[in-house]
Amino acid sequence: MSYNMENTTEEQTIISEVKNDEDIDEEEKRLKAEDSRKQLKAILITFGIILTGFLTFTYFFFNYIEEKAKEYRQQQQQEIQKINKS
Repeated sequence: MSYNMENTTEEQTIISEVKNDEDIDEEEKRLKAEDSRKQLKAILITFGIILTGFLTFTYFFFNYIEEKAKEYRQQQQQEIQKINKS
């Protein structure tokens, strides 16, 4: 009888250890998932910043090109008018 009680106590101890291990595994999975979400958020924020910078640069670059094209066209027209007056 005493052997059965010891055995039952050992079984209960083993069962509780297994449950603790499962709880720890679930906690580790939860922490990994949380960490993955944080990393993904950081990557998306970084990508957003880079994309915003690129689009801003592109916008101002094309505006600059457009202004230079207008100036060039005006200069060409002025030269044509000078030639026609002569």
